[in-house]
Amino acid sequence: MFKLGNAVLAAAAVVAPVAILAPRPVKTGGARAADDVVWALRDSGMEGRELVDAAMRHVAAEYTHESLWHMWELPDASLARGRGWSHQYNTVLLDVLRGLGFDAHLVHAARVRGFRHPWWYAGHTWVEVVIDGRVHDACASRVTNKLGDVGFIPVTAELEYRSVTRLGVPLALAPFVIAGVWRAWLTGRPVSRWIYRER
Repeated sequence: MFKLGNAVLAAAAVVAPVAILAPRPVKTGGARAADDVVWALRDSGMEGRELVDAAMRHVAAEYTHESLWHMWELPDASLARGRGWSHQYNTVLLDVLRGLGFDAHLVHAARVRGFRHPWWYAGHTWVEVVIDGRVHDACASRVTNKLGDVGFIPVTAELEYRSVTRLGVPLALAPFVIAGVWRAWLTGRPVSRWIYRER
């Protein structure tokens, strides 16, 4: 029991500073929740593809930073603070699209290729939205994304996004994020851009 208690304390001593000293939000205005984006777009007169493109642009513009450092935040909290990763900003996009009346759902792939780095692979979550009976990819990773042109290509199976995905992927990534932050602190180097960067 004593050894287990020591292990828990040691783990907390490693993890707690990473959470406590994570960068503070720099976003000062904008949407605080997905409903704010829905209301901003609802009376725009747009529909179909044009409305989905506008939703992607709007959600993407709300995020000042791409951040795995804050991956524990709920999607609306990540929107309000302007920082997050695909699980967060694309969950917000999903809520916006559904709020606008679209049939949409989240999918995830263990590996995608793209994001202006064709040699780089990463896991990613995005939205599939149905328009006129056809399924299209939508993603709020960049303000320049358009329906079906989202800047990446899945190279592993596209899987339905489930509650276990929301828990399992962050748990798998957390040790790498924690180690990356500590490595940066101990060497005096900036934290890697895959962990935290301005968009």
